[in-house]
Amino acid sequence: MRGNIPIPELPRGEDVWIMVVVTSVRDRRTQQGKRFCDALALNATGSIALKIWSEVLDACKEIHPGLWGLTGRLDNYQDRPQFVVAEYRPITIEQYREHQGVDPVLPLAYTMDIETLALPDFRERVGLQLERTMRLGNMRLEQQQRYLEDIAAEEERCYQLGALSATSGRIVCLAVHVGPVPELEIEGVEHNQSEHVFGIDADGYEEDEKRALTGFLNLLKDFDPDTDEIVGHNILSFDLPFIFQRCLVNNIRVQPFIDLSEFHVRGVFDTMHHWWLGSKRFVSLDDIAWALGIESSKTAEAEGSKVFEMYQADKLAQIREYNLNDVRVTRRIYERMVACFGR
Repeated sequence: MRGNIPIPELPRGEDVWIMVVVTSVRDRRTQQGKRFCDALALNATGSIALKIWSEVLDACKEIHPGLWGLTGRLDNYQDRPQFVVAEYRPITIEQYREHQGVDPVLPLAYTMDIETLALPDFRERVGLQLERTMRLGNMRLEQQQRYLEDIAAEEERCYQLGALSATSGRIVCLAVHVGPVPELEIEGVEHNQSEHVFGIDADGYEEDEKRALTGFLNLLKDFDPDTDEIVGHNILSFDLPFIFQRCLVNNIRVQPFIDLSEFHVRGVFDTMHHWWLGSKRFVSLDDIAWALGIESSKTAEAEGSKVFEMYQADKLAQIREYNLNDVRVTRRIYERMVACFGR
């Protein structure tokens, strides 16, 4: 039996053996109730989906994330390659290094958060929009009351809300923590962690949005949605679309590395969705942190609703630190969720 073949070069329909890091395992059931596992694995040459049927699971010990030697053959499922496992056994770090020639490649979690502001030019546009909405009778009753009581105040309120849309807002700060995926620790392999901030530098000076976006994209240039994860709170509905929409506005040529049209979006862990077990309901990051006993990222001076005020007061360093603290809190919530619910 041939073995140690690079994953992209695996032959179809031929029994082979490979050494991999299994990064995730999910129990499934067939329509007849038989257990099987879908798993993901990678090594220095690439990544591959695994299928482990009940007969193999019954014959071998329980499989979990870690280092494994696999035998089986490459097949196709829904036009995607998968490795159908015939046998698996745990291997040591020394065995892996001997055959791969390098340390195991471990999946990474990119925990991120963005802070946004309304575009200066939107201030003029918002007044015209409100006037037109009022004239056409399309304004909600409560907004009509605010508008008629104080037009300038309602215009200012709507202007600041422009930060929530990529058509009227921009990214002022984007923070990312890069670290290992929780619950996947291999003895003898270093687990490096790092923090990165784009948009506001370490000295508190603002950077151009296009430069910030380019820096972020460069950080994630090796992101693999089949093994790595982008982590954040409400990132499926807000942060990720906003980032790529602003790439479009800034004429940055990029192929989005996630597909939000998928039913289960590969490579994304949204803590808000996981709190609701996949349901698209809202809960704030601060409320989850409080429930889990995690110190809030909010302070009397810094929170999301005060970013505009902080920016006007030239407190860019405080915005940067608040953005980072949001990411740190999100990372801790992510670790707790993975420890309790799995991936």
